[in-house]
Amino acid sequence: MPKETSFVLWFCKWVTKYSLYTIIFLMPIFFLPWTSDVLDFNKQTLLVFLGFIALFAWMLKVLISGKFEFNIGKIHIVAGVLFLIYLLATIFSVNKYGSFWGWPQSSAESMLSLIGLAVFYFLACNVLSRKNILTGVIIFSISALIAEIVGVFQLSGLFTINTIGSTGSLGFFAAIMLPLSIVLMILAKKWWKILFALELIFSATVLFLVNYHIVLWAVVAGCAVVMIFGTMKRDVFDGRWMVLPMFFMAVSLFFIILSLQLPFITQKADEIFLSQKTSLSLSFQAIKERPIFGSGPGTFNYDFLKFKDPNFSQSSLWNVIFNQAGSKILNDLATVGILGLLAFLAFIVLPIFYGIKFFIFQKPEKISNDYWILTLGILGALITCAVSYFLYNFNVVLIFVCFFMIASLIALISENKREYELKPSSLLTLIVTFVFTLVFIFGLGILILDGQRYVAEINYYQGLLSWQAGKTDQGLKSLEIAASMNPSSDLYFSQLSQAYLIKLQQELQNATSAPSDEKKNKVQTLVANSINAGKIATDLNPKSVNNWSLRGYVYQNLFSIMPDAGTWAITSYDEALKLDPNNPYLFAQKGNVFFAAASILAEDKQVEKNQALAQAKEQLEKSLALNPDYSNALYSLGLVYDALGQKNKAIEEFTKVRQLNPEDTIIPKILDNLKAGRAALQQPTPPTEVPPENSSGDNTIKNPPE
Repeated sequence: MPKETSFVLWFCKWVTKYSLYTIIFLMPIFFLPWTSDVLDFNKQTLLVFLGFIALFAWMLKVLISGKFEFNIGKIHIVAGVLFLIYLLATIFSVNKYGSFWGWPQSSAESMLSLIGLAVFYFLACNVLSRKNILTGVIIFSISALIAEIVGVFQLSGLFTINTIGSTGSLGFFAAIMLPLSIVLMILAKKWWKILFALELIFSATVLFLVNYHIVLWAVVAGCAVVMIFGTMKRDVFDGRWMVLPMFFMAVSLFFIILSLQLPFITQKADEIFLSQKTSLSLSFQAIKERPIFGSGPGTFNYDFLKFKDPNFSQSSLWNVIFNQAGSKILNDLATVGILGLLAFLAFIVLPIFYGIKFFIFQKPEKISNDYWILTLGILGALITCAVSYFLYNFNVVLIFVCFFMIASLIALISENKREYELKPSSLLTLIVTFVFTLVFIFGLGILILDGQRYVAEINYYQGLLSWQAGKTDQGLKSLEIAASMNPSSDLYFSQLSQAYLIKLQQELQNATSAPSDEKKNKVQTLVANSINAGKIATDLNPKSVNNWSLRGYVYQNLFSIMPDAGTWAITSYDEALKLDPNNPYLFAQKGNVFFAAASILAEDKQVEKNQALAQAKEQLEKSLALNPDYSNALYSLGLVYDALGQKNKAIEEFTKVRQLNPEDTIIPKILDNLKAGRAALQQPTPPTEVPPENSSGDNTIKNPPE
């Protein structure tokens, strides 16, 4: 073989292996501060980019060398079925764009993340040897130690975020690492024991600070696995080490049984997520409508809004949108349907079955003691992942750990690797070449589109920061760049629509009594841009409540400029109510639109005015039936009663508003006016209220500071 060819083969192998190592090391700790989602969005990009780099290098090596090894097993078939079901669920999703790409929906559940995970899984199973797997696990443990140190600082109040995700995600990550840390301590030599002892200490510290009972149940499961199988293989494992899993299992059960909360530890259990009971109810309603493939990967927020209990609107969280169910299993049931749930369960359970079978029936002499011990740690971590699947939801890191543990277990216990030779003009060579060509074209296309999408997201986030800093023109320009670079994202257009509206309001406030033609043209352009951007958002994603409610809000604020703005606002809110039928905000805004329409009618149109007021009253009463303590709806209803001449009822509503808002100085004046028989206000106007926080988080355009 020529030296040039040998070097290329070596380089391709090196790129593949070290790309996988880089993914393994960076996934727990990687984040970047210049996007809206600093964690999952960037981790997804890293996984996909390095995954395809590794895959392209491996394909080139196969084509040059003319041969490749493939690990044959039933688990690969299950993985292929899982991939196919996710693909079909994405095709039939209520939001195809969000289900494929993720952000602004859940990046962890997207088809793009599954593609990256599938590439990593395939290469790890077929490229990495047992020795490479051991190296990869050690690399991952070092990264996990760094992530847990940062997590301890965050839980102690020294850092604002950790590199894993939510408090619960950090806790479950530590629970998964605990059995792995125990066996690596057993396995390690000399000073490496110190490193893994630190990993064990920081895992325990995170679990101690988080102190979620659901996390502790996962710890019990992982420690039980290490203890049971370690005891079974006493000829391989030193029984003295079994004190570690026994200790952690006993402590976890102690905290669970006594529900212990230590007063000198600042509790960080401020995370809000749906209960299992509520999640189960929502998921069952969702699969009744879409039983086979669900609503689509990452679309649980659509199911939540559509099927939530009306009583939820009476809680303090009535305007919060939950993007995930209380656990991964219930989330998958709603979003990828019965088939997707069964496929994912099979993908987790089958490797566990083979791992247990390996421990029971495999002869020790066929594998060295080090790999026996490592296999036990990986099996313990994987079973902890499986238990976590029923207790909590998964972000990108947790689902990556699950795939990494499965691939590692298969690589350690499988003996079915076969070598295939690509002979000239053979059918296998033709098939492999065809598949590689398709993979390369689609992979390169995904990388290019994802790169463009990433640059668009950077501009979007910069636009938000500029806007919040009061640099409205610069912020608007960045948002326009983001929308032009990624014209498939409805989020960018909905936010752009609101930005144009706020800019329009600023221009109108600064307008003189006799504006110039240039000023008039600018106002008309902003009106048209705001309307068009809102329409594009609803066209791109007509199943988004946020898009319709924001479009209604835009029309509502153009009431004095557009003659038919009221009609379009009502239409938009009606579309939103079809998707979120128990939302007090939407009913209240419809009531405000009818009230505004009544306010501009002339005195000689009293019949029409009374009809509009009656419609406003009806909508506001629907809003208050859902949430009796909704101050803005009470305020608007008080104005409606005043306009209808029902002073006593108006006083009753404003009295409730005063009780809910004792520091408001305007309400006492309104009550004094009403009690004196005067109008509540000289120019009665319902409170302007921006749509509730959208499903993408805190990134909502608001008026910049003065």
